Amino acid sequence: MEFGGLEATDPPEVDVVAGGWPCQDLSISGQQAGLVGLHSGLLLEMLRVTVQAKAHTVVAENVPNLLRLRNGQEFKASLEAFREAGFHFVAWRMLNAREFGLPQNRSRILLIASKREEIALTLSRELPNLPKDSIGPSLKEKAAGFYWTSGTHSINYRRGYVPTIKVGSSTEIPSPPAVHYGDVVRRISPVEALALQGFQLELDFFKSPMGAYKAAGNAVANPIGEWVVDGLAEAGTVEEEPEWLPVQEELWPDAIPRNGYPDAGICRDGEIQPFVVRRKEMATNLYSFLDHSSTERLSQRASNGLLKRLDRSGHLCPEKLRLLLEERAKSSNEEAAGASS
Repeated sequence: MEFGGLEATDPPEVDVVAGGWPCQDLSISGQQAGLVGLHSGLLLEMLRVTVQAKAHTVVAENVPNLLRLRNGQEFKASLEAFREAGFHFVAWRMLNAREFGLPQNRSRILLIASKREEIALTLSRELPNLPKDSIGPSLKEKAAGFYWTSGTHSINYRRGYVPTIKVGSSTEIPSPPAVHYGDVVRRISPVEALALQGFQLELDFFKSPMGAYKAAGNAVANPIGEWVVDGLAEAGTVEEEPEWLPVQEELWPDAIPRNGYPDAGICRDGEIQPFVVRRKEMATNLYSFLDHSSTERLSQRASNGLLKRLDRSGHLCPEKLRLLLEERAKSSNEEAAGASS
């Protein structure tokens, strides 16, 4: 496998390169073209930069569907690319923003590929303690999140947290999740979207609200990124080879066991799965992240459109939310009838 193809400025020498190849060709909502796709093919370009920078470690992030695409063959190809680039020790782990105190159901694959085994193994260490104020039955019931642009599929209504913040549709128009608390139904604001990713940034930091939404949808959740990178400084302090961290000889039969691929994944029957240890409790404090002074409400048009999609699909909608949507849609329909009379 050859690296290169895109013109770029030669990078300076560094120890670590962090990033992620774009997921548009890998996500369930995308084209799923895989490594051969225009966007995800940039993995090879990232590796070219890494090799030229003489880095010893790559830290990367991507969507969980990378593991499932073509029954794991896509991920095998990605790991092989790291190996051919000289990074023989690869660990990966599924992490969720809710495990780090953020009430957003955002699972991502974090990957460390290194020339040093002790660095790859830092991904196996224990997660930090979950903030105490991120959990609470009373907070969980006070607010819920859902996809207001869905309907043909489930709106993914979840009490205490929002579904994954996404960049948007295929046209890359941001469609952030909506929230429901009390009698309020509205989209999350750009500042709230950023906070749900762990960033305390004001809107004027960005050129536009759309830019802020897109930044939130593209970002690695801040506490996850900090935890992974902080682990690089702990290299050598993690248990040398935890029991759950196998060397995957079955993926590459010709690999030398101690110089192969110690990783946080498990490969059985040809399928690759991430190493997942879910906390017994995960963040449900969405209510604490909301601006309760906001006067924005989901538009009448959006409410009407969601109701129509729900009716066509037959998917359930919480009764109280449906009544609020119907109230908004009714106002819209009455206005339209008055205009035509």
